[in-house]
Amino acid sequence: MDLNFGSEFARRYVSEDETRRQIDAGEALLRQAQQGALWNDRWLGWFSVADSAPPALLDRILEEAAYVHRAAAVMVVIGIGGSNRGAMAAIDALHRGLRSPTRIVYAGDTMSGAALRDIVEIVKSESVMLNVIAKDFNTLEPGIAFRVLRGAMIEKYGADYGKRIIATGSRGPGQLFEMAQKNGYRFFDFPESIGGRFSVLSAVALFPMAVAGIDITALVAGAKAAEKELKETDLYSNPAARYAVNRNILFSKGFIIESLVLFEPDLNAFARWWTQLFAETEGKNQSAIFPTAFLYSEDLHAVGQYVQQGKRCIAETYLRLFQEDGDFLIGASGAVPDGFDYLDGKPFGELNRAVYRAALEAHSRDGVPCLEISVPALGERGLGELFYFFMFACYLSASLLRVNPFTQDGVENYKKNMYRLLGKTI
Repeated sequence: MDLNFGSEFARRYVSEDETRRQIDAGEALLRQAQQGALWNDRWLGWFSVADSAPPALLDRILEEAAYVHRAAAVMVVIGIGGSNRGAMAAIDALHRGLRSPTRIVYAGDTMSGAALRDIVEIVKSESVMLNVIAKDFNTLEPGIAFRVLRGAMIEKYGADYGKRIIATGSRGPGQLFEMAQKNGYRFFDFPESIGGRFSVLSAVALFPMAVAGIDITALVAGAKAAEKELKETDLYSNPAARYAVNRNILFSKGFIIESLVLFEPDLNAFARWWTQLFAETEGKNQSAIFPTAFLYSEDLHAVGQYVQQGKRCIAETYLRLFQEDGDFLIGASGAVPDGFDYLDGKPFGELNRAVYRAALEAHSRDGVPCLEISVPALGERGLGELFYFFMFACYLSASLLRVNPFTQDGVENYKKNMYRLLGKTI
């Protein structure tokens, strides 16, 4: 993985000397975080990939995935937020190369009755298994979706419906483990020491990935490689530490929005995972940059005008990661002149890279700080590296802000209002 704070204009906002001074100032915190010694009371189960995804767990995940492949054409993943965004990010990013007899659809992430009815129709018409995921089974969206879809499964499969349910959750009264034991569901633990947005390298996300056909062994290997690099590399050349420091410097200078800029539509779900990771981890005391995402070239024709000439509050992090398709060439127009002959014979990848370069240069020259993160290829190993890199960097960044990276108490406010409106006694 390569990270550089690339353009001459960007250096006017964060110079190398300034980066080093800020690493000096935060060195004690950064070193503690690099060693997993900060906020280490109960939530660092993701910090060691060997702990969150041990070989025995991977073997069992692959066995259960094979069971699903034999039994179902569709697996419905019921979850919300950190319970489904990691799996969705990986499956969407890699879907072009996946071969699986079972396709993945999602439920439990919306209160739309129309959307849930669509999934009920799938249960009625196809062979289905459910993977319900909830660390806290009091969360309304996946809870009520599971009730509705469970009813559809009982209606279709009768007393054997429990053989078609895989629950991923916590143990204890009122949680999914108790329900699984009573009704014969298969069960994976949602690790107590891992919060939802950090769960992508656990059974929470690895199981749906395996069902979709992702090589989870390669993905985990990529994550382990990133872990080794980030834990062993000196802070001054450590890409996660530099990224954490630079984005916080930018916030202090009035750049209150960071956009992850993507050039492959297959990465849209990854951007949503990244957005939740940083927003829910850092957004606690009005001291953190706001994370969002742009998909270029589409968004260049939607928000590009504001980025180019609007208020200087946006910094961009360009993810240099492309789907390779060198054989897809632009053919000649032939008998229908269209004015695009200068593109004859060029691969589409060259066009996408030209958009990347053009946007980066235009925005950076006009006052937008632009950071670049490069990954050699969009595959399982590279994606595993990216997942771990961003989780590690987010942990460092939040630690510099002196906020607990693993709480999200603010989310409870809307939940309390919703329960009140729906008549639940709290």
